[in-house]
Amino acid sequence: MPTPQELNHRQVPRMRRILFLCTGNTCRSPLAEVLCRQMLCQALGCSPQELPARGFVVQSAGVAAFPGDPSTELAIEVAAEYGANLTDHRSRPVNSELLEQATDVITMTHAHAAVLKYRYPGIGPVPVPLCGDDEDLLDPIGGDLAVYRACAETIRKHLQRFLNEWISAESESHGKRNPGDTDSTGGA
Repeated sequence: MPTPQELNHRQVPRMRRILFLCTGNTCRSPLAEVLCRQMLCQALGCSPQELPARGFVVQSAGVAAFPGDPSTELAIEVAAEYGANLTDHRSRPVNSELLEQATDVITMTHAHAAVLKYRYPGIGPVPVPLCGDDEDLLDPIGGDLAVYRACAETIRKHLQRFLNEWISAESESHGKRNPGDTDSTGGA
């Protein structure tokens, strides 16, 4: 008979489904998707294929996306600079199913969040702008490589805020302690 600790380690984690949204799903949200996936893998010490087993699914879509468009060449290039791959990405429009499945909906602008509230009232979690309450992540489309690099850096900076929360929740759901945590006796 397995011990409670063994059963705890066998439990399937509560799945966190993260959905990034922009306009056309060819620049910002796909960059956020692959950069988030990469940052999660680094933080958890796992491969992208292992993320679902660790409780994470990361996706992206667009509020005005045409299905099947590839990411822009510059988004692909910038993703590659970070070791991420966007070459197989194809755009897709957001829909009620994606929103219903999501535990976190992160928009690139406040306007994207407003569109979701208007088109899909009460469906899915409340959208949260990536850059917080006071800022939007402007669309790099039409910009040069420097604009795309700045976009990727902004995404990474703001993703760190979310990752800290998600990783902490993932650790708690697995009964793991974070480095530096102590037990009630003061030991590690």
